[in-house]
Formats: sequence, structure tokens, C-alpha cells
Amino acid sequence: MTPNVGLEEVWLSTQETLAQIIPFYEKGNRIISFGSDSRLRREGIVKTVKSDDAVLDIGCGPGTMSQSLSRYVGAVELMVLGDPLIPMLEVAKRSALNVNLHINCVFEYLPFKEEMFDVVMCGFSFRDARNYKEALGEFQRVLKNNGRLLIVDIGKSDNFLIRWFVGFYFRFIAGALIWIFLGVKKHSLYSKIYYTYEKYLTLKQLETLLKAQFEEVKIQRKMLGAAMIAVAKKLETG
Repeated sequence: MTPNVGLEEVWLSTQETLAQIIPFYEKGNRIISFGSDSRLRREGIVKTVKSDDAVLDIGCGPGTMSQSLSRYVGAVELMVLGDPLIPMLEVAKRSALNVNLHINCVFEYLPFKEEMFDVVMCGFSFRDARNYKEALGEFQRVLKNNGRLLIVDIGKSDNFLIRWFVGFYFRFIAGALIWIFLGVKKHSLYSKIYYTYEKYLTLKQLETLLKAQFEEVKIQRKMLGAAMIAVAKKLETG
């Protein structure tokens, strides 16, 4: 099966949806993941990031991934946050600690020189890329030799029944939980997460795409494949 390309034509509408849920973004994610998002971020970070690393947190959102890094690793050599949404970056500037630079950019066109970072990390954001292959190509380009890519995200299981259940959850249940626990009138916006899930790569497809540009690719399947932690190492050249 040929892997999906990315969000493509629905990328802009997805960004518009994300902009509307900024005020309750972090609490909403905590609710719909039943608190597992924090645990997954922590697990991915502590096994991937060291204190002397230069780190790019791309698709940083309100800075949640970088907050976890500060909590469990501490300050790193260089910490750069990037996101397509300026309002998200504004929130991150107020919440994320030990950050050197905030950059408005997209996955597919990173304004950084080659081999600049030891770690590129994406916390629940890679599935929002316009083009997965181009995004991975940029991650690979800005990583140093032996650099690591960390992706913590929803998982699209290779098992059809699990895929169906998770898709049903995001389409019909996630928004209801937001309304019940937060009383947010825009809870229906969360149902649009379903479309990012629908277009997302299955775990096997993601592994194939990662192995085309990285070595030592390891994907840990969590929650029966409904979530995952992927770590990939850049091939040393020359």
C-alpha cells in the first residue's frame, strides 16, 4: 500500500481549527487522551534527549513538549521552537522555559542550516504535516550525523478494528468529552481531529517512510497501537 502523502488540501482548514482551540488546547488534549499524553511525552523525551543537545521542537503548539523537556531533562544546549501558527508561538513564549528562539515555520520548509540539531522532536503534531515525506526530509537535513528524530503521536494501528474504534472515538466522542468536562461550546471542533487521523499513516507505513531516510528506526506501539513513540537515528555520512 502506498503511504498517504499528508494533509494536503485540508492542511489550511486544520490550522484554522487548531487556532480556534488554543485557549483550551492543552486541557483538551489531556482530557481526550485520559492523561496519557503527558506520560508518552515524558517517556519519549527521557530516552532521546540529553542536556548537551541542540533541540528543535517543531509543531510546538503552546510549548507542552518543551515544558516536559525542561521538567525531566532540564535546560539543553540550544532550544528552538517552531510552529505554523503565530498565536501558538505567543502562548509558547509565555509557557515554555529555557527557550532560545521561537520561529514561525512549517515542517516542509525549515529555515535552518544543515546539521544544526542533535534532536528534532514532534509532540502530537507530525500527523498535521502537509506532506509527510517532505517533512521527514527536512528533519533529516537539519539533524547532525547520528542525530535523533522523536515523534510522539496518536497511532494509526495496522489492525483494522483498532483503527475503526480510534477513528470513531475522535469523530464522535472526543468533542463530547470536551463539552462535558470543560463546558466549551466549540467542542465540535475536536471532531475535526478525525480528518487528520483519517489521512495519517498507519504504523507500518510510518515505519517504511522513516526507514527510507533514517536508520535504527524504533516504533513503540502504545495503547494497542492507538498511540506511539517513534525514535529514528540519522545515518552518519562521510
